[in-house]
Amino acid sequence: MYLKSNYFFIFLLILFNIHISLSSICSKYYSLHSQSCECEDHTYNNEQSLISLKCINLSIIPNLYINLSYHTIELDSCLNDLNFFNQTFNNLTIKILRIRHCNLLNINEQTFLNIKQLEKFLLENSTILLLKTFNENFQDIFSINSFYKLKSLILKNIRYQQKQKLNFELLLRQLPYLHRLELINIYIDNYRYYDIQAIGQYLQYLSLTNTHQYSLLPIEYLISLERLLIRHLPNIFHTQELIYSLRKLPNLKYILFEHNQLKSINNLQSNTIDDIDLSSNLIETIDEYTFEYVPKLRHLTLTDNPLDYIDKNAFCGIENLQRLSINIKHTQLSPLDNCILINYPYLQIIQDNQIKLQCNCQLMNIFYLQRQDNISINRLFKLNQVCLFKYDNKFIHLHELENYLNCSSFNQCNNLCQDRKIKTSLLTTISSHIQIKSKYTSLSMSLYSFFSHLLFLLLLCFLYL
Repeated sequence: MYLKSNYFFIFLLILFNIHISLSSICSKYYSLHSQSCECEDHTYNNEQSLISLKCINLSIIPNLYINLSYHTIELDSCLNDLNFFNQTFNNLTIKILRIRHCNLLNINEQTFLNIKQLEKFLLENSTILLLKTFNENFQDIFSINSFYKLKSLILKNIRYQQKQKLNFELLLRQLPYLHRLELINIYIDNYRYYDIQAIGQYLQYLSLTNTHQYSLLPIEYLISLERLLIRHLPNIFHTQELIYSLRKLPNLKYILFEHNQLKSINNLQSNTIDDIDLSSNLIETIDEYTFEYVPKLRHLTLTDNPLDYIDKNAFCGIENLQRLSINIKHTQLSPLDNCILINYPYLQIIQDNQIKLQCNCQLMNIFYLQRQDNISINRLFKLNQVCLFKYDNKFIHLHELENYLNCSSFNQCNNLCQDRKIKTSLLTTISSHIQIKSKYTSLSMSLYSFFSHLLFLLLLCFLYL
């Protein structure tokens, strides 16, 4: 009896699944035997039914129906050139439209006309073979009504014959509700100083990678910006004070400036930034108090920089630094001032296992403090490890340091964030000021001597007469 009831239950379950499959939108409109497109049903709140359509290795654009609601339409890796006839997506309801690895023909203003509820548009690794917009500019398509309330736009590795560059300010005007913008390996025009007071008000995420521009609109106008990523655009940092302008962004949390030939991060000020990535630049030293005006900083990444030294007071002013990534390849010697190990015992320091701490009196003092007082020291420090002499390239075990160094027992890591060195630039300024004063003094003395001799000659002439 029990077995019969189980068989009956299984039979009912099979019938139910068959009913569901027969009643599904995908089975009705897109055959399960379709070789190029995969269809998936979505139901939200037991009411609205949507489908996702993913077409790979397709030869022609699949049939699209205006009575259906599409969550996602994805056209990927086209076998033939995709010919977009007039109004290809006209009156369709689509949330996400993605086109990847395709050659596109006959793109025009009508191609994406009257798409309903479009929130995200992605065009990646594709070539526009024929563009038929009014100005023969790819940017023209974003002026149509379908894109007006777009929230996310990703343009990556797009090739087209027309020479016009995308205008960044115009793009933000065309898409006033944009929240996320990623532009990768395309050509962006330089900033033209138009009236930009009311653009990008909702933009929270901006990523620019190798967009071939020399200037960027004043970043402070993007008041909602939370994440800013700039890669392979060194000229932007050379032509304007981008880093200093970040202080005017009240919601900025994360910045990533990779491959921009930056040598320093001076003038950075922000009360909101908590994550900074400066990987693959030309930074050699992190001076004291570099981040004193970034108090909320928690994560700092300096990977693949030619780092030689990080001052023990580099992180003064930071309330709760949690992670420091300094993976470097140019040397075996850690750039860390050894005092950081004792002053930041809970800091997660990420560096290559082959990198060694520098042998010096600081390290020897830390070694004895650890053995005698059992104080908290960063886990990067280990009693049985070896260190490296900076100039001799010689590896020494920590317990052998006393045989090579003559150090006092004084803790050299005291006075954290209490002393501030006089900057070299300040000394140079003072020196030059003194030199200028001396020049003026010598000149005045020369003039005094000249007039004294002249007055003496005039007096002699008067006496002679």
